[in-house]
Amino acid sequence: MTKSQLVKYAAILILGIAISVFIFYSINKTYQERNKAAIDNAVVKAELKLGDELNKIILVIETMAFFFENEPNISQKLFERLTNPFLKELNGIGALEWAPRIEESSEGDFERFTLITKTDSIDNLVVSTSKGLHYPIKMLNPLKSLQKAVGYDLYSDETRKSAIDRTISTQGIVLTGPMNLVLNNNGIPGIMAVKSVFDSQSNQTIGVVAGVYRMDALIGNTLESELKVLDICIHDETSDTELLYSSFGNEKTKNFSENAITKRLKVADRIWEFHFIPKPQYLSFPHIFEAYVVLLLGIISTLLLTYTVKKRDGYNERLEARVRLRTAELQASNELKENLLREIHHRVKNNLQITSSLMNMQKRKLTSPEAIAAIEDSQARILAIALTHQKIYQDKDSKAVNLYGYLNDLMEHVKKISSSFSYKINCPNISIDLDMAVPLALIISELATNAVKHAYPDTTKYNELLVNVERLNAEEVSLTMLDNGQGLPDDFDIKNAEGIGFEIIRALCRQISAKLTYESNGTGTQFNIIFGNKA
Repeated sequence: MTKSQLVKYAAILILGIAISVFIFYSINKTYQERNKAAIDNAVVKAELKLGDELNKIILVIETMAFFFENEPNISQKLFERLTNPFLKELNGIGALEWAPRIEESSEGDFERFTLITKTDSIDNLVVSTSKGLHYPIKMLNPLKSLQKAVGYDLYSDETRKSAIDRTISTQGIVLTGPMNLVLNNNGIPGIMAVKSVFDSQSNQTIGVVAGVYRMDALIGNTLESELKVLDICIHDETSDTELLYSSFGNEKTKNFSENAITKRLKVADRIWEFHFIPKPQYLSFPHIFEAYVVLLLGIISTLLLTYTVKKRDGYNERLEARVRLRTAELQASNELKENLLREIHHRVKNNLQITSSLMNMQKRKLTSPEAIAAIEDSQARILAIALTHQKIYQDKDSKAVNLYGYLNDLMEHVKKISSSFSYKINCPNISIDLDMAVPLALIISELATNAVKHAYPDTTKYNELLVNVERLNAEEVSLTMLDNGQGLPDDFDIKNAEGIGFEIIRALCRQISAKLTYESNGTGTQFNIIFGNKA
């Protein structure tokens, strides 16, 4: 496994896991935002509901006070008819009460209460023996469940007494601070809303009307749905921040975190401080099941993708190895074939040399000048072909013949036949394809041999043979052979020349589709061949 592959697999893993984690946290973030919206909504609703509920009790107390001020003779039955609708409308109300003002000096009123009670140190109801002013409960709704509270002196409890004194002095509705309930308190504090009732004729207080709440009932019934989202703690700031209510059970104090939302509400003559604390499940990380499913699927998909990529890379590596092996085999096969081909050309060249040697042996036994000349011409042609095969097997790819090298070797061989001339070759780097090489080699050999044999009768002069090669275009090459000899006869016509050499030249030009032209005068002869070349 290469370093780049390791980097690629690591990048896929990191990117895939990062995307999965991002989606995981995005889903949970969405739920966190929903929870925050639920918290804000619950706080707003709690404020509104508590405000409405407290306004209702104030309205009820005002109605009761108005009723008693304008109706001097009210029975328990009439009181119940008046207050029964209120009990149904008020959430968490414990009792609605009427407590007349009783003084011991008013013997007639005092005698009507044969039993005025108060609470002792352990909150049991006992007969009151105190003298002076009393506000005993005379009418009560619901009466059946709270019968024992009838006769309880509201003025015997300091908290209640303070509230009664304040309502008399202000003639408005007042609320007590947190207080112990007379019955069924279970350690849960309550509050009392109270208002004094005045006699319009005597302008004297004749009693008080009151509504009593247990705080857990008030909050529990009013904010039932909000308590599923919030914990609530209420303090009465007017009473030295006494605890009115806490949804934390029996805890009297609570260290509120920075997540607590604090609100203040004016209730009659008091100020309540509300602390709304979101439930832990609304503040903690949601840990949504769907998010974990997405995270797990993302990680599994990333691992599968990494495995797939690795498997594909392994397959590609095996395929590349097979390709390399096959390429090596093909290269080896090609090299073998090229070697065999070069060996064939080498053997052909050797066989041609052997043939030339045999012809040379035969030539030494001949006496006829014509026969010797014919054999020498044949040897020259065989040599031209042999040189071509030599150049082929000497070439690295054995697909073409370098024209300059061939011309140079050919001129060197011709010079061995007759050393009375010199030659010059101007040839760019041109390769001749194999189909063209042998015919062209024979044409050049015939032209060079003819020039050496017939153009220079006077060997004492400076005899020169020039060979010029140039590329005319991408597909055509021009080869010119120019001598400074005596020129051709005046009646010479290459098309009708009867010598075997010119027959060979004409035939080979037709074979390779070459165009042959010539010019001749007393200062020399020039042959020009234009042929196509695809090498």
